[in-house]
Amino acid sequence: MAKKKKKLMVKMQCGDCKEVNYYAHKTKNVEGKLSLKKHCSPCRKHTVHKEAKK
Repeated sequence: MAKKKKKLMVKMQCGDCKEVNYYAHKTKNVEGKLSLKKHCSPCRKHTVHKEAKK
């Protein structure tokens, strides 16, 4: 059987209002912080969400 890669759950924090809105999976072989463009409910617009500290 093939080995499964470990996935980490990371918090995604809005760049504008600094609120944690999403959680995402991140594999161990990804370097640097994860950054995604998602919809933020408090801001009511699409903003960049970056990986937050644990």
